Amino acid sequence: MRLLHDFEYAELSSLDQAAELLGRVGRQAMPIAGGTDLMPSMRQGLFAPKVVVSLKAIDELRDVAWDERNGLSIGALATLRSLETDPGIRRRFPVVAQAASTVASPTIRRTATVGGNLSLDTRCYYYNQYDDWRSCTTPCLKMGGEFCKASPGGKARKCFAAFSADLAPVLVALDASITLLSVRGERTLALRDFYTGDGARPNGKEDGEIITRVTVPKEKAAYRGVYLKHRLRGSIDYPTAAVALTLRPTPDPAVFEDVRLVISAVVTQPLVVKGVAELLDGKPLTEALIDEAASLAKKAAIPVANTEGERRHRKQLVFEFTRKAFADILEGAVK
Repeated sequence: MRLLHDFEYAELSSLDQAAELLGRVGRQAMPIAGGTDLMPSMRQGLFAPKVVVSLKAIDELRDVAWDERNGLSIGALATLRSLETDPGIRRRFPVVAQAASTVASPTIRRTATVGGNLSLDTRCYYYNQYDDWRSCTTPCLKMGGEFCKASPGGKARKCFAAFSADLAPVLVALDASITLLSVRGERTLALRDFYTGDGARPNGKEDGEIITRVTVPKEKAAYRGVYLKHRLRGSIDYPTAAVALTLRPTPDPAVFEDVRLVISAVVTQPLVVKGVAELLDGKPLTEALIDEAASLAKKAAIPVANTEGERRHRKQLVFEFTRKAFADILEGAVK
């Protein structure tokens, strides 16, 4: 196994200390929480920070709290296992617990954090290799080259590295917001707007910023939801296709409002499928309408040959997952 490069490790006990150090060192510093993705990436030579700033001693980032006015607040250091097992989340937002339970293995979920999952790097065959492998070929766009080597013809000037974090599609569907802190102050934005759609720079986190928490509006606790994904190995691999569905029930069990369908792993960001709400809101969920919504999702999926699975199969998975998600809702299999 490849040894890590030399770096300074700083474990700080307060957010202010961490923000100050990250702001002072700039791009040569990176925060670490669970480290389940960052450490393997450093071993591959994808990142080589001079300073690694540990956040694990900052207890205020671990809380998971429900507030009748503000909704659900999840600290960035909350583990995926805590989301999976938290009674309040399982009662009010079972789709969040479901999505958390699909990540990697139980061992990893006990260490991996919410902030780490939300800022997970995009993935690609040409990028996620050791640097000695990458040195044998011209660099891809994500590594400073001119073109995305995975794109059709290998000449696109947009990076198509795939988004693969499991929590983000569900939280985007639930209209969650994300809060970030730096020496410049605190800012909060819609999680949907945090993701750029550029595989080479997948999120809008600025230099020196720390994700502190994610918030889900209180009214979303009344929604139903489901998350479905495909991966080759059930406890190891990242998704190759994924769908998150949330909707608000009405007195009619076949009619829903505020339908939100988000696809992932076949695009460069968690993508809200356009036209689904207009198609389905306030109408009985007939098989024909569900098929039409699934077709919209399939059309929005643009997988390229940069991860496991044949492209046409991954697009078809999005179609089938969309149909199954609606079927699960109608059958009452999920809240």
